[in-house]
Amino acid sequence: MMPAVVNDGMPHGSGIGDLSGYAAAMDRLMNDLKEQLEKRITIRREITQKIEKMPNETEKMVLRYRYIHLLKWEEIAVKMCYSWKGIHKVHGRALQHFKM
Repeated sequence: MMPAVVNDGMPHGSGIGDLSGYAAAMDRLMNDLKEQLEKRITIRREITQKIEKMPNETEKMVLRYRYIHLLKWEEIAVKMCYSWKGIHKVHGRALQHFKM
């Protein structure tokens, strides 16, 4: 059964109920997102520090370009003047030397 429409020219509510439940859910979601972001920032910082401790500059650059700057393999190869295959070889060695 539909409620009757009142056309008396006076303002009436929009029919929207209490939104506090939605606001609380939104607040929880925002807090969850903030926690996830903080965790990712911490992980990224740890990875960056471990990359910086590596002794080989070339291997550090490959890992930095790939995992910190999120470059594609082709972009890394061009920046470092390596072939696509060559950059993958350097990456493989870098992963062997990377200590988590």
